[in-house]
Amino acid sequence: MIAEMSQVRTPAMKVSVAELGSGVPLVYLHDVLFDLVAVDGDAPVLLELLAGSHRVFAPALPGFRDLKQLAAFSSVTDYVLVVSDLLSSLGLDRPHVVGTGLGGWFAAELAAFYPDSVGTLTLVNAFGLRVEGHPTARFFDAAAPNALGGRREIRELLFAAPDGPPGIDLVPDFPDDETNERYFAHIHASARIGWEPPAFYDPRLLGRLDRISAPTHIVWGAENAVVDVSHGRAYEAGIENAVLTVLDGAGHAVTVEQPEELAKSVVAFLEMHDR
Repeated sequence: MIAEMSQVRTPAMKVSVAELGSGVPLVYLHDVLFDLVAVDGDAPVLLELLAGSHRVFAPALPGFRDLKQLAAFSSVTDYVLVVSDLLSSLGLDRPHVVGTGLGGWFAAELAAFYPDSVGTLTLVNAFGLRVEGHPTARFFDAAAPNALGGRREIRELLFAAPDGPPGIDLVPDFPDDETNERYFAHIHASARIGWEPPAFYDPRLLGRLDRISAPTHIVWGAENAVVDVSHGRAYEAGIENAVLTVLDGAGHAVTVEQPEELAKSVVAFLEMHDR
């Protein structure tokens, strides 16, 4: 499925937004790798499935299209403000918000800071929390190139089955130049707030989860080695009436490992709250 691509103006910057499907609006905030709509509008399978029942708005997070945008960003709050402004620019009133990984962190912060702007909240393998005894993995160490071992370390971190598809297809040991450039551009963009401690979490977020009032669904890969399922349970415990779904046989890259199962779980929850 090819998405409609546009540039949407916000006070801080223009945001590239992909739109596909029809129905109740759903805003999708992507992770570091695998689920960003391509520049030509080619949409990942997961978004195609979600678009079967909803109108999906999938923005490119700041820096993921143009690294120069990162100069204006130094904290998660900067990103949340852009997402909040984007909802206003798109004229979206309390849409469903689905966030994966990095995008899940931003979605959780958005729902905590602006609880009236979110209709429902779905967090998939979301970053954002510090969970005692269950630290976030050293993502950037694993993402660095290894001349001898290729990309095995990052595959083992992201995928439940690193030696089979889709892991070996999406993160080959020795990729072509275009794939390599895109991979490091996305790693670079995520490093803006994920590189320095606290890495990929906000120490204050756990204490403000009780501000989230939207119906919340948390979905986690049982074999997530980046942020293990303890992080999903911490989100569940911190958000009133949140529900947790754990997908067996899935790692952090659940969006490409099990897109059909993930979409089925997400849509079932959304349809209970469609207006």
